Amino acid sequence: MKETFVSTRCDSTGSSNQKTYFSDVVVEGLAPDGGLYVPKNGFPKIDAREWLRLIEMSYPERALVLLEKCIHPLDISALDLRTMIFKAYGSNFSSKAVAPVKHLTHNQYVQELFHGPTASFKDLALQLMPQLFAYCLPPMCNYLILVATSGDTGSAVLSGFSRLSGTDRHRTGVLVFFPEEGVSEIQKLQMMSYREGNARAVSVRSDFDFCQRNIKRMFGEAELTGHLAVEYGTVLSTANSINWARLLPQVVYHSSAYLDLCRDGVIKFGEPIDVCIPTGNFGNAMSAVYAKQMGIPIRKVICASNHNRVITDFIATGEYDLRGRLLMLSHSPAIDILKSSNLERFIYHVSDGNSHFVKDLFTLKLLFNHKAMFYSGHLFLSNLHFFQY
Repeated sequence: MKETFVSTRCDSTGSSNQKTYFSDVVVEGLAPDGGLYVPKNGFPKIDAREWLRLIEMSYPERALVLLEKCIHPLDISALDLRTMIFKAYGSNFSSKAVAPVKHLTHNQYVQELFHGPTASFKDLALQLMPQLFAYCLPPMCNYLILVATSGDTGSAVLSGFSRLSGTDRHRTGVLVFFPEEGVSEIQKLQMMSYREGNARAVSVRSDFDFCQRNIKRMFGEAELTGHLAVEYGTVLSTANSINWARLLPQVVYHSSAYLDLCRDGVIKFGEPIDVCIPTGNFGNAMSAVYAKQMGIPIRKVICASNHNRVITDFIATGEYDLRGRLLMLSHSPAIDILKSSNLERFIYHVSDGNSHFVKDLFTLKLLFNHKAMFYSGHLFLSNLHFFQY
C-alpha cells in the first residue's frame, strides 16, 4: 500500500477522503493549510539483520535500500530511483565515499559533508531532490521553486536544479532569495555567479526569517498563485527543508555515518552514539530523529547554536520566546535563524500527532511572530531529553 502523508496542521481523522501521496508532497512542498507534510504512519522500521547487510555497501547502495523503504514504487519505480541516486552521488562528489567519517580524537568522529559540488552539506540532499521533483511533476504544468537561504542552501539548490536536463529543466524555474548582508562573501559569489537559464538568485535587504516568512505568504496568496496558474501555467513549490523530498535524503547520511563506524570496528551495531549538529532551521536535527526512528541507535542529538540560540533556549527551558528578540549576524550565517521551520514537525511528533495543538501554536498564537511566546510545559520537557545543547 502506498504511503500517505498528512499536514502537521490538519486533522487526519476528518471527513475528507482525499489522500496525499509522496509525489503530491514533493511537488506541493508546503501543505495548503500552511503545515508541513509528515508520513501518516511514521517511518519504516528496519531490523538489525537488515542494517548489518548495509554495513559493507557503498553510500549510493545504502541510499537506495533506505529510500526504497520510504518511497513506494508506484510513486517512483525501483529502477528509476536507482538511476537517480547513482547520478546524484557519483563523479560530482570529490570523494568516492560521498560522506566519509574521519577520526578526530578519543571517541569523537566527524562526518565530512563538504565533498559535493558546492562544498556544502546541503549537496547531500540537493543533488537528489531536484531529480525526485522532476520525476513527480504532473504533465503540462510548469513549476517555480521559491527558496529562502541563509547561505548554504542557495548555491546547492542552484547547482542541483541546473543539472536537470531537457524538458525537466525548461519546466522548472528556481528563484533563490538571500539576505544581502546575511551570507558570507563566498556564498554570495557562488549564488550570483549562476547564469543557468532556469535558476536565479535575488538579494533581499533584510534577514533570512523575512525571506522565509514571505515565501510562505506567497504560497497563501490566492491572487498571486491564481495569476501564475492562469497566465503562465505555473505552480509554486519550494526546495527548503520544509519540502519532504529535501529532508528525506538527509536521513541517509546520518544512517551511513553510523554504519561506517560499525564497518571500521569502532562500534558494534546496537551500541548508541551521540550526534552533534549545527542547528538553525532544525531540518538536519529532524532528519537525525527520523534515522533513529528507522533503527539507528542515536542516544542524543546535540544541537550546536550560535548567539541566536533560540533552539538552545527551547531545549533548556521549554520556552520559544521571540518577544523583542532581534536576529544577530555571526560568523556562522547558515544558522543565523530565529524561526526554525522544522520545529513544527518535531512538535507534531512529540504531541502524538495533535494537529489542533500545532495549528494553535503556529497560527492562532502566531508562534513565529516577534511578539509571540509559548511555554511547552511538561509536554515537551519530558520529550526533550533526547536533545542537548
